[in-house]
Amino acid sequence: MPHITSSAGVQAADADFVFHSYDAGFIVLSYIVSVVGCWTSLELLHKRTSSKGLYNWYLLLGAATAMGAVAIWSMHFIGNRAITMDAGQPDMQIGYNAGFTAGSFFLPICVVGLAFYLFTVSEQVTFTGTITGGCLAGFAICGMHYLGQGGISNYHAVYDWRFVLGSGIIAVVAATLALGIFFYFKSGWTNTWWKRSVCAFLLAVGVSGMHWVATVGTSYRLESAVDGNQNGLSRKTTVAVVLCLAIGCCITLIIFAIIGQRSRHRMADRAQQVVLACATWDQDGRILVTPEGLLPCRKITNSYVERSFDDIFSTEHPVFCWIYRASRCWKSVADLIPGMRIHLRSSSFTKRSRPGSATQTRDSPDGTEDYSQVFKELFCIAASDLATMLAEELGNIGVLYDEIVNTGTTKKSRGARIFASTQTGIGTNDLERARSPIIFGRGQLLFLVRRADKLETAQLQASGFRFAPVPQVVDHLARSMQVTVKELQPRLDRMKEFPPHIRMLEPGVHLACFALRPLYQRGFDVLVPKEAKNLLPTVALPISALDMWQIDFITRFDDWEVGKCLQWLSKQSILESSTPRERAFFGQLYNGLFALGQKINDEFFQSARLTARPLRAPCYNPETGMYGQAEIIAFRVIADVHQSRLLNDRVEFTPSRFFLCQQHVYHKSRDHGVFVRRVHQEFASLLERQERSSNNPRASSSNCRRGFFGRMPSSPGLPTSSTYSGQRDQSPSTVKEDSSSEKHLVDEPTSGPFGGIHVSNDITIDVTEIARGDRSPNVEMSNLGVFSEAAVDPGEEENFIDELISLTIADRRQQRG
Repeated sequence: MPHITSSAGVQAADADFVFHSYDAGFIVLSYIVSVVGCWTSLELLHKRTSSKGLYNWYLLLGAATAMGAVAIWSMHFIGNRAITMDAGQPDMQIGYNAGFTAGSFFLPICVVGLAFYLFTVSEQVTFTGTITGGCLAGFAICGMHYLGQGGISNYHAVYDWRFVLGSGIIAVVAATLALGIFFYFKSGWTNTWWKRSVCAFLLAVGVSGMHWVATVGTSYRLESAVDGNQNGLSRKTTVAVVLCLAIGCCITLIIFAIIGQRSRHRMADRAQQVVLACATWDQDGRILVTPEGLLPCRKITNSYVERSFDDIFSTEHPVFCWIYRASRCWKSVADLIPGMRIHLRSSSFTKRSRPGSATQTRDSPDGTEDYSQVFKELFCIAASDLATMLAEELGNIGVLYDEIVNTGTTKKSRGARIFASTQTGIGTNDLERARSPIIFGRGQLLFLVRRADKLETAQLQASGFRFAPVPQVVDHLARSMQVTVKELQPRLDRMKEFPPHIRMLEPGVHLACFALRPLYQRGFDVLVPKEAKNLLPTVALPISALDMWQIDFITRFDDWEVGKCLQWLSKQSILESSTPRERAFFGQLYNGLFALGQKINDEFFQSARLTARPLRAPCYNPETGMYGQAEIIAFRVIADVHQSRLLNDRVEFTPSRFFLCQQHVYHKSRDHGVFVRRVHQEFASLLERQERSSNNPRASSSNCRRGFFGRMPSSPGLPTSSTYSGQRDQSPSTVKEDSSSEKHLVDEPTSGPFGGIHVSNDITIDVTEIARGDRSPNVEMSNLGVFSEAAVDPGEEENFIDELISLTIADRRQQRG
């Protein structure tokens, strides 16, 4: 190999200094070793999420070891191996003292570890922390070099102070610059792999530059020739140790590359699957992500198996309503999940066809399994796995967000199709404008939303997760989901404000508008505020409760339209003949109706009819923390079938099935207990079918029943509504009389005012379309043949929405009659 002669050695030849030269090959190798060590160290630091937790301490130790032992220590001894003394005479080469060599190994690890800790003690990069950490890193590089030089056993090294000072400046400046840039990028979530590599090369320049500047300014005076039998480390032994460490770093980098590639492939696959993700927010509005900047998630299935083109898995689907209710009452399924795993492993459905594959059908070949139940089990298991991943209890994993994100839409394929009215040349007033464009992506993403307190935030960070501002990670999240930032950003903003408990009215008296929009062959949509899709558009009146005289007065307006009410309330003759308290009440009603009309801002509101009897709606007082009932004065109307779904930036129409589902998930609602019984009964019948089809009924009964359900609740006469279970042809089951599995499943007691027996009615509204032969070219609600059939399902209580639906449909029937 070519050798480079040292000028310092030539000038010092007359003063008993030994001539030495440099091997260019080892010089290049020393820099490569330093780059490998620096890059490995930065990759490990990139994985750190906090300054707390064993996970982060292990990463800090690994990063300090890679930097100190490989990038600095190994580079030093490979560099010294490039020094050839006295034209290569074997007994004149540099030897090392074992004690000093070991000390020089541990010194940079400890000092660099402290420097890295100072950089990461705060999530934000500070000037003081950067300067302090950079100086410590530079000190570690210089300190290791001169301590290692002090371990030379057969030469006395003489240093030129100018080179010592220059080498120190190079080490400090390069380390401060490289680490400062790295941690700045890391805090801003722009720390991509190529940026980390650039920082690694720059940091290696500081290590190598310091070493070679100091080495050029060093002369060697021989003290004794090397004896092969003397104690100490030979050059070959030192190089062997160094190469082993460097190879270990190379293996680490390869493992990181493989993991990163697999992660990218996995995210690309998940963009085409039905996936459950957790959107956890801290108190500063930051979102929980993995060290790679991705949301924690678990696959539910490859795709939801739809029975027909119209059977699209959306928020109005019965299965979505079921899982939405389950996420609001995790205790209803927590004890069933072990049995769900057993059932899926033994299910003929999952054995014969992978969930979501092209050969998958709704029912299994023997016609006994319902895919809706299989999907519910897959969802519950995915939620349980997600809770395990976050080291949380299932009940603390969050509630299901009320939107589904279609993923894989940015990738052009036959599976991604967009149908919009603008593509078909339909006018702006056409019916298809009533709904937003339907996007068929190759995957769907469901979110569990929760908010973490300070203690939970610290625990999640200590276990390997990070919290990041949405603007810093939204681009990366959008790319991983294969959606546009324009689609994802508004949803994340709404999730940040998504309440842990469903929104409720405040106590008092409210004016409300109950508006239905008929759909062709699909039932109704309900008008709701955009910020609270479980409520009706309301305006609060400045009174706490209605007196009898006020109720009697409102009764006069029964079935009046809004326009007529406003006209009567504004008549001067009426106001002059009224008492002061009546005039005040008239003014309150007039102002409330006017404000409600401004909120809705559409002509159909003027034809809404008054329901004179005040209705009762659940309410919550945020000041006292008490739950109660508010009084509702409602105006009901059925809008035109051509009515647009999006009215303005305040209200919109939402599917009636999901709206009705939300009426049963209020906090402290007794309907949670009814849902628990339904869930247990639904899966009890599934177990009965499994036992009947098993080749070993005895084993199935003894093992599955206890492992799956423990003891089943007593409710043999309670029917299961298809609205919540999505189940067909449910066979009856015989259940032992024992309700221990339902104990403490709901927060509130189940005893009612009848000595511990709770009596309630559950009203299930099924909207059906009946074809009539009297349709006319002028499409109106009366000619669509659309009306509602209501059936009583004992269990859940009737609410004011059920009553409004009945009154509204009765009005339409009366008009048709």
